[in-house]
Amino acid sequence: MEKFDHKKIEQETQKFWEESGIYTTDLENTEKDPYYLLFEFPYPSGDLHIGHWYAFALTDIFARFKRMQGKNVLFPMGFDSFGLPAENAAIKHGVNPKEWTYANMERMRTQVKSMGTSVDWSKEVVSSDPEYYRWTQWLFSKLYEHKLAERRNAPVKWCPKDQTVLANEQVTDGKCERCGTEVEEKTLTQWFFTITKYAKRLLDDLDALPWKEEIKDAQRAWIGESTGAKISFKIADSEISIPVFTTRPDTLFGATYLVLAPEHPNLAELAELSSNKKEIDEYVSGVKRKTERERLENKEKTGVELVGVSATNPATGEMIPVYTADYVLGGYGTGAVMAVPAHDERDFAFATKFKLPIIRVVSSTEELPYSGAGTLENSGEFTGRANEEAAEAIVELAQGKLTTNYRIRDWLVSRQRYWGCPIPIVYDPEGAAHLIPSEHLPWLLPDDVDFNLSGKSPLATSEELKERVVNIFGEGWTPEYDTLDTFVDSSWYFLRYLDPKDVHDFSDQALMKKWLPVDRYSGGSEHTTMHLLYARFFHKALYDLALVPTPEPFNERMNRGLIMGPDGQKMSKSKGNVVNPDEFVQKFGADAVRMYLAFIGPYNEPGNYPWSLDGVVSMRRFLERIVWLTARLSDQEPDEALTKSLIQANTKVKADTERFKFNTAISALMVLARDMDGYEKLPKSAYKELLLLLAPFAPHLAEHLWRSIGGVQSIHLESLPEHEELLAAESTVIVQVNGKKRAEILVLQDAPQNVVEKQATEIQSIATLLHEEQVSRIIYVPGRILNFVTKKS
Repeated sequence: MEKFDHKKIEQETQKFWEESGIYTTDLENTEKDPYYLLFEFPYPSGDLHIGHWYAFALTDIFARFKRMQGKNVLFPMGFDSFGLPAENAAIKHGVNPKEWTYANMERMRTQVKSMGTSVDWSKEVVSSDPEYYRWTQWLFSKLYEHKLAERRNAPVKWCPKDQTVLANEQVTDGKCERCGTEVEEKTLTQWFFTITKYAKRLLDDLDALPWKEEIKDAQRAWIGESTGAKISFKIADSEISIPVFTTRPDTLFGATYLVLAPEHPNLAELAELSSNKKEIDEYVSGVKRKTERERLENKEKTGVELVGVSATNPATGEMIPVYTADYVLGGYGTGAVMAVPAHDERDFAFATKFKLPIIRVVSSTEELPYSGAGTLENSGEFTGRANEEAAEAIVELAQGKLTTNYRIRDWLVSRQRYWGCPIPIVYDPEGAAHLIPSEHLPWLLPDDVDFNLSGKSPLATSEELKERVVNIFGEGWTPEYDTLDTFVDSSWYFLRYLDPKDVHDFSDQALMKKWLPVDRYSGGSEHTTMHLLYARFFHKALYDLALVPTPEPFNERMNRGLIMGPDGQKMSKSKGNVVNPDEFVQKFGADAVRMYLAFIGPYNEPGNYPWSLDGVVSMRRFLERIVWLTARLSDQEPDEALTKSLIQANTKVKADTERFKFNTAISALMVLARDMDGYEKLPKSAYKELLLLLAPFAPHLAEHLWRSIGGVQSIHLESLPEHEELLAAESTVIVQVNGKKRAEILVLQDAPQNVVEKQATEIQSIATLLHEEQVSRIIYVPGRILNFVTKKS
């Protein structure tokens, strides 16, 4: 094979691209169709790791591909630069968070360019720049004016290590998503975005989005729509009524006790009416040390009866006892439940432990608790009727109301940290909140702060901030000391890319009409129920305020997989399995690393892909074969066999690249190069086609070889090859393992079974499954289904 100096080639081509400005997008261009391609802007953590390469370099393949299809591609880059790591660095090393962050950004810019990305740097946004967060604050003001931002007391998740409040979505398994510390619960005064007002629209509008169902299903589950009824239980000898939300109003006659969450707003008042207030207070205090997850997963039910307090079952008129128990959460529904132990597993366990009545009201031959359908019994006038059919009438009897409830909670956006966007609020001497007028935006972060972990916001230590407020607003006025959750910054950054230097508006209205929604957004699956959901809410709110022209921010969403260490484990310094991409780029070249990452598995299907040195070496050898072919070039025309190979490769590469199936697109390029190996005199026109198809994947080498064989302009300004002759039709084949769908592949309708099998087993997830189990037989329905049956099944 022909060796080549990748370092020299990369240096020359990157210099050529930068000097020629070929990747700067003319947003006003009317000759080409606009195509907005986006990847999640990164946090400037310092050196790029292999995950960054996987996020940026592979999306760049698609950007180059769409340009060569004739699109006017916007492919911008920026930095999500506010956040805890910079503040933690300030505490640990005594460095300024801004200096730490901006030094990291400069290093990352150099590294991103070394990948050979075609990013338009002229559109860069940095969320910690005052020119950016001025508009984050302005948008906050708009939401506040329309009652979509509000301040209230609420139980919150608190990370004792990071000393800050966390959103529900930032708590995983009862621990802080960032640092892994056990989360505590506190009641604090906090700022919220009222995302719950948009729950139904966020849910319903998913249906029309062309996203993969697993992405939509994750958001549906997080929003958590439940249909049911709200029914009130009157507390005896008081004016208090406790509303409950239930999805099973048909079982109301079986409600034998009432349970309030320990954080229920009426619990303290009811405890005063009880004869065991001290016991109740001690129980509530103990529950505060538990996380929601601990409470939900605790199989040993705990609780305390409010002795002397009872409620009336509105269906039976009977008095039932009242308890507080930690298996009921204050943040879901109304924070109280009517307990029907015969037909609910948790209620049954609690009633069994505390020896409470268990009354079956839905007939069944199954053991209790029974949650299915049936005929009502022990249900007064409704006995004998089908439970589902009688539900609405029972609600009417109880003077309740049919309603819909949602699992999603309002978005808590307050953070007791320094390195974030200041909330543009001040308080008058009476404590009332006021927006900071727009002429004072950006409301700048002060520099004179103490980064202690005392539990209060570092901004509270700034004398400059306090003096600034007094000078502008008067004596007795005080600033807001919290900063905004960084997910607020990332909820609109894609709008700012369209006009990053606009001093009059957060974005250009005409350009938003032209370029929105984003055509394709690539990111990590871990952001499906955080950033992605928040951005949809934020955009819908702006749409309702006539600030953006579309109800959804993103048309397509593609979630990528995860690159694992060579040992198949998640990379971590403690395991010693972290891959440094710079080392491989130096040795094998950026193109080889890009192509290996593209070949490792389908980019549009989340999965775990172990890093392999052998894979990088194989890609380097493939590129050397491409170089070696230049010695055989001739002016002959392609024969029929080579023409067919070109058409097949052309069709396959285009179809698979369009669907982010870069791995099978590269396979098609390998087949074409192998076919070309058989020609002592290789037609130059055919070789040019190979380079054009290769260019998005190996941009440096393709550019170098193109110019070496007479190309005048950059190969990346050329169009992809077209053929008048059409291939035979293609079919989508469902790949199954033991009858369960695992993937889809696109194949020629007349492709033989062995070719289809080979293509299927090149998918990493399929290969992993088949490696673990022995295949006993393979069933192929041509053009439709390929099913691998294993002995284990």
